[in-house]
Amino acid sequence: MNILVCGANGFVGRHLLAGLQLAGHHCIPALRTPRNPDERAIDYLHDLTPQQWLSKLQGVDVVINAVGVLRDSRSQPMQKILAQAPAALFKACAQAGVKRIINISALGVESLLMTPYFQRRRESEAVLFALPPSLCWLNLRPSVIYGEDGASARMFRLLASLPLHLLPMGGFQQLQPVHIDDVVEAVCRWLADERAHSQSVNAAGAQATTMRGMLDSYRAQSGRGQAWHLPVPGVLIRLCARLGNVVPLSPLCTDTLTMLNAGNTGDMHAFAQLLGRTPQSYQDFIKADKRG
Repeated sequence: MNILVCGANGFVGRHLLAGLQLAGHHCIPALRTPRNPDERAIDYLHDLTPQQWLSKLQGVDVVINAVGVLRDSRSQPMQKILAQAPAALFKACAQAGVKRIINISALGVESLLMTPYFQRRRESEAVLFALPPSLCWLNLRPSVIYGEDGASARMFRLLASLPLHLLPMGGFQQLQPVHIDDVVEAVCRWLADERAHSQSVNAAGAQATTMRGMLDSYRAQSGRGQAWHLPVPGVLIRLCARLGNVVPLSPLCTDTLTMLNAGNTGDMHAFAQLLGRTPQSYQDFIKADKRG
């Protein structure tokens, strides 16, 4: 299949591109600044109508939307990147005769949490779900994605390596990390299934844990002894989040703190069916890196 991968230079996009090519597909990287003849130019800040997308979809059988942003800013507005551009892309796919769409969304979008991130994700998902039945789609909602080269995984491994873990409000926020290899394998298996149907799937790991439990496990898998734990009071964390609101590069802001405290877990059985097996557990992620 000819697969247009939007966001091919991002963490998820890079892994999908490599996995799909390994599976024998012809992939077309879609980037804001193409450098090679086989790449196509896209711009989620300006490609906001179906008409702007039609020429980019010529000869494309499958489209993957792996473009995302966690923080809203003037240079990367969520309304355009998470809502308007994907919605226009999905509508253009229906007009251009694209056979399948894969949308990388986020676990928790289905909740009633009214953060801008989830709201914008819901807007584009609604357009995807309303497409004609002839167009088959897979909407993946991953939990925290682990990958050896992922920015969040590097941050968590670094925190785990420290002898003292500063845990926001005790670190009891619920997580269900999923490995990037499982996300890629699920996508490849769905594309290979001629009887595949449209579905929205929670992409979550085999086990849920807490932030504290995840850091402890990552530390143990790295061969280190038990760390000291120091709970950080909620009032201090909320203050740091407010400061993060004005620091664009900060991973912590009031919205990300709200989503963290709400938890990030889900039923992984549909994801296991896509994989044909139980997904990996966070307790094996780093050990698997070492074996690789």
